Amino acid sequence: MRAIPPPQLIFTDVLNTCVGSISCPTLTQNINAINPQLNNAVQDFDTKAATADLFQIQPFVGADKALVTGQVTKAELKGLYTFHMVPAKKPARQYYDQIMMQAPLRICPFCGFGQVTTLDHYLPKAKFPLLSIFPKNLVPSCADCNKGKSAGIAASKNEQCLHPYFDQGHFINEQWLFAEVIHTTPATIRYFVQAPRHWTDSDQARVNSHFDDFKLAKRFCIQAGDEISNLRGELDIDFQINQQTGVEQALLKKYAGASLQHTNSWKTAMYQALAANNWYCSGGFK
Repeated sequence: MRAIPPPQLIFTDVLNTCVGSISCPTLTQNINAINPQLNNAVQDFDTKAATADLFQIQPFVGADKALVTGQVTKAELKGLYTFHMVPAKKPARQYYDQIMMQAPLRICPFCGFGQVTTLDHYLPKAKFPLLSIFPKNLVPSCADCNKGKSAGIAASKNEQCLHPYFDQGHFINEQWLFAEVIHTTPATIRYFVQAPRHWTDSDQARVNSHFDDFKLAKRFCIQAGDEISNLRGELDIDFQINQQTGVEQALLKKYAGASLQHTNSWKTAMYQALAANNWYCSGGFK
């Protein structure tokens, strides 16, 4: 995962802009009437996000036609996002685009390699409709992370995937993603999570949940396979110059460079594993 700064947007600005584009006077009136409930929901999100307790927010279990609060249905709250924030010609699209730009180089913060093409509701709007247009609940994401993420709702802190806006510090700076080399032809990489032992049990569990929720083992393996294929010719030159030592040194250099950029990227874990593998460095790369 990559940490990114949370959007510096005022919720009431986003809400008022979305409501301002509604053509139905009754719906406009009904949504304006639940402003206190909407503000309470976002304040509760902020409070719980600060302590990684978003799992404590209760989901709404009703159907689309059910009233969530006041005279506003679940479908109408979801519609604030779908019909009044996403469309390119709507005034609130400016906020959508600003949130998208939070991801440096448009790289997905959940997986660290996909191209950002959409916004992901960290707490899905289908179950948390009051938060459908809350900026801190919207995270720039690639399509695979958005569509492939587990549809389940975390029932405990341990089950919460990492949130790029709030889960920074040791989640970013300390290594928890590792890999091993499988002696196949060509070589393949298996990724796994091994969180530092001094972390709390819940933090250790959360990186595992993140790894599983976004199906990163398989997706990282695919990325590594392509990179290994590209490495073959380059490493053959290093081998001819200085045999196994030359290959090890070349891979250690790549590992150092990748680690300086992102401690827990698929590249960092891959190069670390390749450099430490005698079979690969002594000729397995061929």
